[in-house]
Amino acid sequence: MNALDIDLLRKSARGKAPRDRSTAHSLDRMTNLQVARRIVIFTVDAAGIASLVDAARADIPGLTCNRTIQTVANHNPDTFWAIARKDHFDISSPKGEGFFAVLPLTHEGLRGLLDGSLDTRNPDISCITRQSERPAGIYIWCIHAKGTLAAAIPLVLEKISTPLYRGVNLYSRPVTKEGLRVLEPLGFTPGARYDGLFAPNLQMCDRSKDVAAAKFRREPSVSVRVVQSMDEMARVIAIRGAVYMGEQQCPFEEEFDGNDFSATHLICHKDQEPVGCMRIRYFADFAKLERLAVRHESRNEGLASQIVSTAIELCRKKGYRVLYAHSQKRFLEFWEQQGFTRMTSARDFTFSDFDYTEVKLETERHPQSISLAADPYVIIRPEGRWDAPGILEMSANRGVSLLASAR
Repeated sequence: MNALDIDLLRKSARGKAPRDRSTAHSLDRMTNLQVARRIVIFTVDAAGIASLVDAARADIPGLTCNRTIQTVANHNPDTFWAIARKDHFDISSPKGEGFFAVLPLTHEGLRGLLDGSLDTRNPDISCITRQSERPAGIYIWCIHAKGTLAAAIPLVLEKISTPLYRGVNLYSRPVTKEGLRVLEPLGFTPGARYDGLFAPNLQMCDRSKDVAAAKFRREPSVSVRVVQSMDEMARVIAIRGAVYMGEQQCPFEEEFDGNDFSATHLICHKDQEPVGCMRIRYFADFAKLERLAVRHESRNEGLASQIVSTAIELCRKKGYRVLYAHSQKRFLEFWEQQGFTRMTSARDFTFSDFDYTEVKLETERHPQSISLAADPYVIIRPEGRWDAPGILEMSANRGVSLLASAR
C-alpha cells in the first residue's frame, strides 16, 4: 500500500473521529505495515459469502445474486476473500466485515470482458480459471472495504501476486467514486487493452513488466467440456475429419454416421486450441463412449485420458453405472488403463477397415447424480454444468408474465 492510499484512509478517519479521542493509535501515526497488521484476510463458506454480500448491497448498486458469487468461489476459492479487523476477529467463529472478489479470466473470458460479451453479473464458469490455472487477466469483481478495512486491499493483491499470477494484468470497472479513488493509487489507469481489443470504460493495472514473471514456467491450459454451440460442434467435426478421414482413410458417410444429433459431444482445448473430442450416446442401462480423437500434434500428452475421464464423470452424474465402448484391438491397452476390461463374452468385429472388440467399465453412480428428486432448476441447467446456475434459472427472477397468467 502506498502513501496515497494511507492518506485517503487518514482523511476519512480525521473526518469521523471525535476531537478528544486519543491519537496514540490513530492512522496519522501508523505506518503501512502497522495498518496491515491490524487486518485479517481469510476465506469463508457459502453462508459467509451471502452475509457479506447482503451487507454490501446498500453501498454498491447492482450487485449480483449470492448464488452466482458462491458458484464462482466454489469453482476457484482464490476469487473471494473476507476482510476483518484483527481486534474484531474470532478464529473459532470467523466473520468478515468486508470482502474482495476477483474473476481470474481465461483468454476467452478476458476477450469477452473487453468486447462486452462477458456478463460479469453472471459470468460463464468456463471463462474463469481453476485455482491451479494461470489466468490471462484478473478482473477486480467487487470490493467492499470501508474505512480502515481498505488497508486489506494490498494484502489481497499479494495473494494474486504469487508465481502463478505474477505478471498478469488487473482490470476493473469501478461503479462508485470511492472505488475509483482506491484503485488509482494502486496503479490503475483509464482504458484497458488485450489481444488487439481496447475498452475505454475499464481501468487497467499493467503488471506485464514484472521481472519475476519471466521465471514462471507456464503450464498448458487444458479443458474438456460438453459442446454447447454450433461453433464448438464445427471444431469437433474438423478434429474427427483430420483424424478419422485424414489419417485412417475413413469415408465421410461412415465417419458421420447419422448419430451425431442424438449424442452428447465433448471437446478438449489446449491453450484455447481445439485438440480432441469424444461422442457419448445413451441407452437403457448403459452409456457408450465413441469417436475418441486427438490431433496428431497433441498426442502422448495424456489428453485422451482426460477426455475419457471427463466422459466417465459425466455419465456417472447422469446416473449410469455401466459404460461401454468399441476398442480397436491396437488400443485395447489404452482402454484398460482407463479402467475398462474386455468383456467376457466380447464379440470381435470389423468396420471402416479396422478390427474392434467390446470393452466395459462398471462403476458407481456419482453421489450427486441427477434424479427425479433433484431440484427442477438443476435439471434444466446446461448439460454437464449442473453445479452452476443456468440462464433459465436466472429467468425466474422475472416472475410470471401476464400472458402466462392469462392462460
